[in-house]
Amino acid sequence: MTRLLMLAVFVCSLFSAVAQEQPSLVTSMKEDTAVYTWVTHMPVFGSCDPTGENAYTCSLKELTMYLFSHIRYPQEALARNEGGITQVGIVIDKKGRIKQASIEVSSGNKALDQEAVRVLSDMPAWKPGMEGTQTVNVAMSIPVNFKPEAYRRE
Repeated sequence: MTRLLMLAVFVCSLFSAVAQEQPSLVTSMKEDTAVYTWVTHMPVFGSCDPTGENAYTCSLKELTMYLFSHIRYPQEALARNEGGITQVGIVIDKKGRIKQASIEVSSGNKALDQEAVRVLSDMPAWKPGMEGTQTVNVAMSIPVNFKPEAYRRE
C-alpha cells in the first residue's frame, strides 16, 4: 500500500512538472486581452503583404532599413567605438501599434539600450498579427545591432 501511494505521488509530481515546462503561446494582459507569441499570420512591417510568401523576408528588410535610417547613434558610444546588440521585446497591438518595448538582453551599454527602445517605440504602425480572421496582440523580440563603423560619417 505504501509503495502504491509513493508511486501515485511520484506520477502526479511528474505530470505537474511536465505541464509547467510546456511553453504558452498566449499570455494575459490588462483588460482581459491576450498577447500571442505565435499566430497564423505574424505582424508585418512597412509595405509588406501580410499574406504573401515573403512576408517575413520583406518585413526583415524594411525593418532593417527603418532602424538604420532612424537610429541616432549615441555620440559618446560612437567616439569610444562601442557597439553591441540590444534585444528588445515589443508588443504589437490589434491595430499594429507598439504598446510595449523593453530590454530583454542588454548590449552592455546603457545609451545603446535606451536608443534601441526609443527607436522601436517610435516605429510607425505594423500590419497587425492575425489568428484566424481576428487581429490579435503579438509579442516579438527584435535584435538591434549597433555597429559604430556603419554610422561613422567621415
